[in-house]
Amino acid sequence: MGRRSRARERAAASVAAGPEPAAPARDRGWRRWARLLNPFAARRRSRSRARKAAAAFAVAAAGFAVVGWVSGQPAWFDSAVLLAILAVSWGLLAAYMGGDRSG
Repeated sequence: MGRRSRARERAAASVAAGPEPAAPARDRGWRRWARLLNPFAARRRSRSRARKAAAAFAVAAAGFAVVGWVSGQPAWFDSAVLLAILAVSWGLLAAYMGGDRSG
């Protein structure tokens, strides 16, 4: 009983208030970047994607090494070594993959 009367009150209030204005459309550009950062997304692996990942890890490793050299803090070199290992592993993956598939 109580629910029915509350529903009627809400319906009457929404009719009296008129239609709600539509929400502004949100820019979809952020979703593309979010998809790129998702490591669990179902994507087909390709040689070019592996090469790009290897290059990105290599650039990051070089950047961390430069920051470690400039700042004199050895903790940066640890991260640079780990990123270099990732760069080498992704490079090997790209080298031993089959032909370049669209992905």
